[in-house]
Amino acid sequence: MSNKQFEIEDNTQDDLLQNLQNHRQMCTVITTNGVHLKGIIEGFDRYDIIIISTAGRKSLLSKKAISTIITEE
Repeated sequence: MSNKQFEIEDNTQDDLLQNLQNHRQMCTVITTNGVHLKGIIEGFDRYDIIIISTAGRKSLLSKKAISTIITEE
């Protein structure tokens, strides 16, 4: 993959995460080992995401460990 392709993928991912964070929209994050975390995205950077669960617990996840993000409407 070229650097430009990585930039496009990063922008798409960051756009989704930014939208979820700005609207405090509930989502489910599924990790590569199958764990489901339901909550709100509090923040993110190039490598990690912070999600606050419905129980109020904060989790720091590596983006490499995330398989899927499902938004709730």
